[in-house]
Amino acid sequence: MRKMTVRAASNVLHCCITFADMVERFEVISMFNFTSAAHTEVCNITLTDGINIEDIKGDFITDLIILRNEGRDYTCLVKGMFSDEISGFIGKFDLKLEYPIIFEGGTCQFSMVGSSEELFNIVKAARENGWGFEVLSVQKYDPHVSSVFSALTGKQKEILLHAYNNGYFDHPRKINADELARKVGIHKTTLLEHLHKAQKRLIGHIIEQTS
Repeated sequence: MRKMTVRAASNVLHCCITFADMVERFEVISMFNFTSAAHTEVCNITLTDGINIEDIKGDFITDLIILRNEGRDYTCLVKGMFSDEISGFIGKFDLKLEYPIIFEGGTCQFSMVGSSEELFNIVKAARENGWGFEVLSVQKYDPHVSSVFSALTGKQKEILLHAYNNGYFDHPRKINADELARKVGIHKTTLLEHLHKAQKRLIGHIIEQTS
């Protein structure tokens, strides 16, 4: 089995989320139901200035329950339906997705798990649809590693990987917290808070698995 991470172009973003111009970031962190007809998931949503959370309801989001709210940032339980184009694509394949699924900056980034042949066929079909999938990485799928990362929120995982890939954990460090915060685009205090929580959760998860 392989895990492939891809980035899809803006036309997929608008196919999936018809209100794309209303959100700065839409992150699916857990999905309970995923068929060609409907979906139910927990999402972190950052709204564009001046947009109300109720404004984004439509076909893609028919029901929305707010679980947490801080300013423009919401965590919600979301239910909805896919467009005919997305439904048709999903119906062709037995998609096994890994989270988070991140819609941001006009692109959608997510990971899929399957055999090499399955993943090749999915990317081929997506490109035939004109969706412009860009393959970011392909690696051997390890369910244990996946379960370790499941202990993190999408944002914690994202920042932890940025820190690791940019040499923050190297000795000596290749990048300091100030530089990493600027690179990621968040305040240094927020960056360090995410890193601290991520490290604590990972250590706790590993201890639980070995005790």
